[in-house]
Amino acid sequence: MAIQSRATQDLRNISRVVVRLDCQFTHEGVTHKAVIVDLSLKGAFFSAAFLPPKDSTITVTLNSPVTQKALVFDGTVIRGTWVMSDHGKRGRFGIRFTYAPFDLIALITRTNS
Repeated sequence: MAIQSRATQDLRNISRVVVRLDCQFTHEGVTHKAVIVDLSLKGAFFSAAFLPPKDSTITVTLNSPVTQKALVFDGTVIRGTWVMSDHGKRGRFGIRFTYAPFDLIALITRTNS
């Protein structure tokens, strides 16, 4: 039986890029501050003081360091949990984008290089 190393395999279709980008998201009309921890063309992972419920829709606004305008996109929460950090209790959650704005490609490319 052969054992393959998972450390060298990327099991995702599109790799995530580790970032630390301040943003805000709106859930049911209330806006919350957050940090995007990682990002791909299909979704993102967040850290925030608020944890939206699974399967809910959020709207994210990000002042991109690459473009002159804010990126705004929607996503569906696919998983989430509470964790303890240096900043206290934080919600950590992943979303799948409903659609990805074109400028997101430039942001991922720039942060990955």
